[in-house]
Amino acid sequence: MLLIIFLVCGLWLWPADPAAQPTPAGIVSGTAPAEARLPYYRLPAKLSLCGQPVPLQEPRIREAMDREFIIVVWSRAQTIMWMKRAHRYFPEVDRMLQAQRLPQDLKYVVLVESDLRPRAKSPAGALGPWQFIQPTAQRFQLKTENAVDERLHFTAATEAALRYLKTLHHLFNDWPLAIAAYNCGEGRVQKSMAAQGVRNFYHLSLPEETERYIYRILAAKIVLEDPAKYGYEIPPDELYPPLEYDEVEFVVSKDVPVRRLAEACGSYYKAVKDLNPWIRTDSLPPGAYRLKIPKGAAPRFHEAYRRGLLGGGS
Repeated sequence: MLLIIFLVCGLWLWPADPAAQPTPAGIVSGTAPAEARLPYYRLPAKLSLCGQPVPLQEPRIREAMDREFIIVVWSRAQTIMWMKRAHRYFPEVDRMLQAQRLPQDLKYVVLVESDLRPRAKSPAGALGPWQFIQPTAQRFQLKTENAVDERLHFTAATEAALRYLKTLHHLFNDWPLAIAAYNCGEGRVQKSMAAQGVRNFYHLSLPEETERYIYRILAAKIVLEDPAKYGYEIPPDELYPPLEYDEVEFVVSKDVPVRRLAEACGSYYKAVKDLNPWIRTDSLPPGAYRLKIPKGAAPRFHEAYRRGLLGGGS
C-alpha cells in the first residue's frame, strides 16, 4: 500500500516536460533573452598615437591591443571614474599641451599613470599624478622635500612631465618610444633597441608592463573620445567640475602652520590641504610660495598677510 502511494505521488511530482522548467540561476541553457545579453564592442579598424598609426594589420599587435581595449571597456567603475576626473583635469592639461605644441594624446599618459588621483603613490615610491620617482623629479626641477613635494602639485608636475616627454621625443624622434621610455626609462629602451636592432615600439621586446602601458593608453583614448559608443552616458552634471580657487603669492620668513593659512582666508585646514596636496606636513617652512585658496578668499588673505599674521608682509 505504501509503495502504491509513493509511486502515485512520484508520478504527480515529476515534471511532464523537463525542457519547459526554469533553469536554475547560474546555469546556461540555450540562448539568453535579448535584454540579458551583453553587447560586443569592436576594436576600431584604425588607430593612431600622437599622429603615428598603430599597425593593427599585424595579428599579434591587434590581439595585444584588443586585450587592453576589452579591459578598459568592461572596467565600468574605473572607466567612469576616469571620465569624471578627466572633466576636471584635462582642460588644464590640454591648454598646456597646446601652448607647447605637443600632441593632445599625451593627456592619456597622466590618466593611465595615476587614474588622475592627485596623491597617487606606487609601491616603488613614484608619486603624484604623473608618477615621478624622486631622481627624475629632481632632474626636472621639482622640489621633493619633507615639507614640500611638487610631484603632488598638479600644475608643476604637468609642466615637468611635458618637459621630460619633449626630451624623450627629441632622443627617440618617435612618440610611442618616448612614452614607453617615460614608463621604463630611456636607458632600458635604448639598451633593448641596441640588443634587438629594432627602432619600432610595436616590434620591440620590452617589459610586459611597458608594452601593456602603451596599449592601455590607446584603449583609454578610444573610449574617452567617444564614450557613448561604448555604453557610457554620464549626465553632464555628474562629471566633476574643474576646481575653483584663487591663487596667492607670498613669502614667509619662518614656519607658518597650515591652520593659520586656512584661518587667513576664512577656511579650514583640510580645504587648504586638498587644494595644495604638495604641502606634506602641518606647516610651510620659510620661502616663497604660490598657494591655491578657496574662491573669493584672496582679499582677506592679502589683508592678513599685510598685517604680518603669516610671518611675512609689512
